Amino acid sequence: MSETWKRWEGQVVNGEFRLLRYLGGSRHSAVFLTGRKNGTPEKAAIKLISADPTGAARQLRRWEQCASLNHPHLIRIFESGRCELEETPLLYVVMEAAEEDLSQILPERALSPDEVRQMLPPVLDALVYIHGKGMVHGRLRPSNILASGDQVKVSSDSLRASGDHVVAPDGWGASDPPESSSGRLTPAADAWSLAITLVQTLTQQRPLWHPAEPASPSLPDNTPEPFREIARCCLQVDPHRRWTVAEIKTALQPANTRTPKSPSTSAAAVPAVDKNKPKLAKWSFGVAAIAIAVVVLVAVVSLVGPKKRNSTPLPEVQTQQAGPSGGALPESSSAQPETKPSASAHAKKPSGHGTVEKAPTGAVVKGSVLQQVLPPVASSARRTIDGKIKVGVRVEVDPSGKVTEVKLISPGPSKYFARLALEASREWKFTPPQVQGQAVASQWDLRFAFRRGGTDVVSTQTAPWPGDSN
Repeated sequence: MSETWKRWEGQVVNGEFRLLRYLGGSRHSAVFLTGRKNGTPEKAAIKLISADPTGAARQLRRWEQCASLNHPHLIRIFESGRCELEETPLLYVVMEAAEEDLSQILPERALSPDEVRQMLPPVLDALVYIHGKGMVHGRLRPSNILASGDQVKVSSDSLRASGDHVVAPDGWGASDPPESSSGRLTPAADAWSLAITLVQTLTQQRPLWHPAEPASPSLPDNTPEPFREIARCCLQVDPHRRWTVAEIKTALQPANTRTPKSPSTSAAAVPAVDKNKPKLAKWSFGVAAIAIAVVVLVAVVSLVGPKKRNSTPLPEVQTQQAGPSGGALPESSSAQPETKPSASAHAKKPSGHGTVEKAPTGAVVKGSVLQQVLPPVASSARRTIDGKIKVGVRVEVDPSGKVTEVKLISPGPSKYFARLALEASREWKFTPPQVQGQAVASQWDLRFAFRRGGTDVVSTQTAPWPGDSN
């Protein structure tokens, strides 16, 4: 189905939701970026699934119930219904779009224990809320832990009532508990899946487990405490012996608080959730030296387009100390171009109308940057940067100064920042260079450097060279 899903880009669901961009999916479902004409936010994600004649009505009722939920760490559901594309009956659900998901980070690096301590509380708060409503998540895994704005959020389109019988169209996976084969899941199933996700986030490995054996899964040796103890107590084959989500929250508290039960002890009263406890950092899928998150895009995407600056001509290099929405960085610690313009060169910089002084016949007059656009970086993503994230983009510019093509020449460690740099580069404008007195096409390298405090950029014209007069 993946080829079919991709082919549907541009089609409109029920005359309202245009499928703007295919974000990812499976044999039975696909997610697209879409827009909401009469809603806030205007940008959203739409998920399409094959309409099972025997279960469609039940699925729509579940989505309606999910749409009534309201929690800051749950992805919001706006509307759902039936549709048909190319004579294929489908169900759709429109929901809040996210910029990143945890599964995009883990192939590049594991999260540190400190990052997990920041990421985990919002997930636990969402699960406590879900379980308090008599529901279970049922599909907790890295791809369903997302970043939306400056919040860590959990997907909500898979929620169902605790104990309901559900058939997984794509089958049960490695993160699902032993009892999933029965199709009836309880909050204990979420504790198991959370533990699998927790170990995978810290070690980039899943616990080893053989369903045919009665023993609990074995954990990677490098699983740090207290997460090792949390995982051990949640990965009990008997769901009645697993820790609850509230007990996991207790285990993360300082040592002088009440110690949660061990799997071998009798069940104890579930500690109350402290609603007045200060919230921890909202986004912690940090980019240390190598990467940040949370595709999408495959499950999740950036919704904020690059903000255009005014058209006042800029010098060839402009360093900006951007705030939470800025972003980019140079290859070196200084923000100087590879070749410093001389005083005479400055005299040939464009005026406010973008004109260039005509050069003698046969000479090449360098172009300049007319409009520079810095990538809009979510404040939550910027807070996680440790050092600098460098991305290099090459842009092809036509004789009018408009960017016609962009490509990555140095993608850096993070797909998120690479995508932001590419999108921003498309919006740049240039005063074209001249060869023998005529404006010509040019090529530029843009070196972005993302820091916690802002974004720097170095622009270098790579073609034509001063000797290119033929």
